[in-house]
Amino acid sequence: MWASAAGSRLSELQRSVALTYFKRHELFEVLTDSQLDILIDSVRQFDLQADDYLYHQHDHADSFFLLAEGQIKLSIIGVDGKQKVVEIVTPGKTMAEQVMFMPEQAYPLSAQAINNTTLYCISRNSCIQLIQENTEFCIRFLGKLCIRVDERLNEMISLTQETAGFRVAGYLVDLLPENSQDGYIIVLNTPKQVIASKLSIKPETFSRVMSSLTQKGIVRVKGREICVKDIEGLKAYK
Repeated sequence: MWASAAGSRLSELQRSVALTYFKRHELFEVLTDSQLDILIDSVRQFDLQADDYLYHQHDHADSFFLLAEGQIKLSIIGVDGKQKVVEIVTPGKTMAEQVMFMPEQAYPLSAQAINNTTLYCISRNSCIQLIQENTEFCIRFLGKLCIRVDERLNEMISLTQETAGFRVAGYLVDLLPENSQDGYIIVLNTPKQVIASKLSIKPETFSRVMSSLTQKGIVRVKGREICVKDIEGLKAYK
């Protein structure tokens, strides 16, 4: 299924909720009240159901997005015709910022909802206006783009040089909040096959690694819940 091409303007209640998300986001918290009001006036809301597409690879790109609820998988179709998940976007994250400055304004990846999802759409024109008016916003925006490039480089290194076990363990470590203690419980809301695709492994390989982690006493798995019994052991797992 496809999302509505235009999204919807915000009602007064939706506007109030959206303001909460934008005010606490590191990218938008530097905006003045008047700048934030102008931005929210132009924001559109997309409400997707599981498997709905927000956009497809190569679609015309004139906006980027802030994810409020749910999850989005960003993917491409490989030469073998299979979908390859590049990134799993979670609440509070932005996506497609880089297209704001690309000569060819086209989305490089497809975006599909993993579950029921709400996103806020920020137009390119609104973004450019804020960059011109607010130096701190410009610096933070460029900083996010640099971080995104660095993340992609690290992913390439991991996929070419690290074992499947290291990748799975690293994925779980990334889900741990800062200063987590042994016994922290991770709830996996993302389907196993989606995680496996992102890590460039087969679903059965993911299952084997989880079994190994369980046998070594590093984690305990119960349904979608993963209790990390030994955080340092997880970080050291190869």
